[in-house]
Amino acid sequence: MRRLLLPLLAALLALPVVVLTAPAAQACSCAVSTPARLVDRAALVAQVEVAARDEHTSADGMAGSRYDVVVRREWKGPGQQRVAVVSRDDSASCGVRLAVGQEYLLLGTPAGDAWRVELCGGTTVLASGTPQGAVTVADVEERLGAGTTPATAPGADEPGESRPVDDRGWWTLTGGVAGLLLAVLLVALVRRGPGRRAG
Repeated sequence: MRRLLLPLLAALLALPVVVLTAPAAQACSCAVSTPARLVDRAALVAQVEVAARDEHTSADGMAGSRYDVVVRREWKGPGQQRVAVVSRDDSASCGVRLAVGQEYLLLGTPAGDAWRVELCGGTTVLASGTPQGAVTVADVEERLGAGTTPATAPGADEPGESRPVDDRGWWTLTGGVAGLLLAVLLVALVRRGPGRRAG
């Protein structure tokens, strides 16, 4: 009997350590909301196309993405044709991963110099067929009207457009590397001297 008590006692003493030190599972939990409430809460409501994506780390250290988006139609927001949008990459942290080239109905909140979108915020994928998300363009139009098209800023590019390439940077780099190689070669020749022979 004593042989059974010692392992049982050890297991009972170890159980709180295992339970208390186990990492907590994280999951995004969205409160039930209506499309009207989501639209009302958002400071940015716009139909956009994602032009580019970069890695981004939020102030709290969470991995995410920073997107450059082109605004096609806007109901709420800064009235700019291009805006920056940030989100966590992990849906368990309520993040939204946007695809470059895809159109979205974006509902966001201010986040410094960008706009934050979250899984529970109502952002919707606009693909051919039925929208995939909590809020539709019809919901927004019913609440806010037709929206506006932001004016194109001078020099702004559309996704897919190309500008003439400026080759000066490339030639400067090539000239600098060639000059450095020439200097190394001259130093090697001077050190070798005219009277020394390679042997």
